[in-house]
Amino acid sequence: MNAQTRAAQGSHNTARLFPNPKISLNAKEIRRLRGLVPPPPPPVPADWAPIDAHNEKKKTKKPYRYKRPKNLDEKGKYVLSETINCGAVRPISSVRFTPSGRHLALGSADAIGRFCQRRNGKWEVVLLFDEHEEGINDIQFSKDEHFAITCSDDKTVRLWDVRTGKQHRKFVGHQDYVFACSVHPTSTLFCSGSFDETIKLWDPRVPECVREIKAHAEPITGVQFSPGDGSVIASGSYDGLTRLWDTASGSCLVTIYAEQAGLPAKQAPVSGLRYSPNGSYLLVSTHDTFMRLWRVDTQPVRASRFFEGCRSLRYNCNNGFHAPKNRESPVVVAGQEDGCLMIFDMNTGKLAHEVQAHRSPVLGMDNHPRNSMFVSCSMDKDNLARVWRYESHFSGREGNPDKRPAAPIVQAPDDGFVVPPVRQSYSSP
Repeated sequence: MNAQTRAAQGSHNTARLFPNPKISLNAKEIRRLRGLVPPPPPPVPADWAPIDAHNEKKKTKKPYRYKRPKNLDEKGKYVLSETINCGAVRPISSVRFTPSGRHLALGSADAIGRFCQRRNGKWEVVLLFDEHEEGINDIQFSKDEHFAITCSDDKTVRLWDVRTGKQHRKFVGHQDYVFACSVHPTSTLFCSGSFDETIKLWDPRVPECVREIKAHAEPITGVQFSPGDGSVIASGSYDGLTRLWDTASGSCLVTIYAEQAGLPAKQAPVSGLRYSPNGSYLLVSTHDTFMRLWRVDTQPVRASRFFEGCRSLRYNCNNGFHAPKNRESPVVVAGQEDGCLMIFDMNTGKLAHEVQAHRSPVLGMDNHPRNSMFVSCSMDKDNLARVWRYESHFSGREGNPDKRPAAPIVQAPDDGFVVPPVRQSYSSP
């Protein structure tokens, strides 16, 4: 290295250490300064955060904590009536009362269906449906309660004799999980919806499929015949569509999607659906924190109510209606992923009750056809089903509402509104 190169390097190092060109140090002093250990940084204040160094106005976002609302219905509350231990070794996935309400069926992920009867003041298992190879997703009964239909993850639908508990017939044809099934009001036909995106119609007397409907572009999560004449089949799917099908021809009558209700929920997956007992309304649950009540006996189909605030974005729950005899208006019961039951007033569309029913996602519920109670099931590790009833706090000179006749299911108006600023009450006095 020549002298010119050393001079240039020394000048460069000096300029780097001391930007002021008037200060000059020799090579020995520069080496001494380089060998010094820099002092430690000052201690960080306890209330200091790294984000404050860049923007003092920006604050860290607090974690979301759900604020449980107070009981909005001051006239009563829902209380636990009974806990059912059916002996299941895996979580209960479906619950269903018979049309008369005298029996209860429980479908479990252990591939066994349990038929319960009321004995000594509690529900006891009297029959087992144990021919499935995978978990049971849905259970339905014929109108005369002589037969039961079950669908399972083993891609089959099976017909059971309720009097003996034996399998009467096995129906094979689906290519994927069978998630939902429904029995025609005349008990001469039943349908099933599968993850293979098809609806199949079956005759209980023959094992072959009567008709196949390519209904959706994604897995089907719910099917049901319309109450009364059963002339329409309602289906919901993960493609975000709800469709009504003509039972006789298999043609699509109506396609319903969330945007028709004026809500920003494009292609929200449908997690379940349920007809009202009078057949005029269809309750559709979606994975966008909403439930929508559609008026389906008019043309065109219109949104009549919507229920906001549901916490179900992953699991499917069979939400439904409930009409307590000692309550002025019916309600909609919705299971949540945190184990709660959100109960909405049918007339106002607002949340009336919230019950911490389970510790895991609620998978199913069913309303008792005669008494003021309903049953729920979940993914709890205790594998229990719970029965709930409405308890009225009303007392006064106006008369006891417990003796009033039950309000009919769904008394929504015919105005077809979407999001009214003020909702009126249409309950009977």
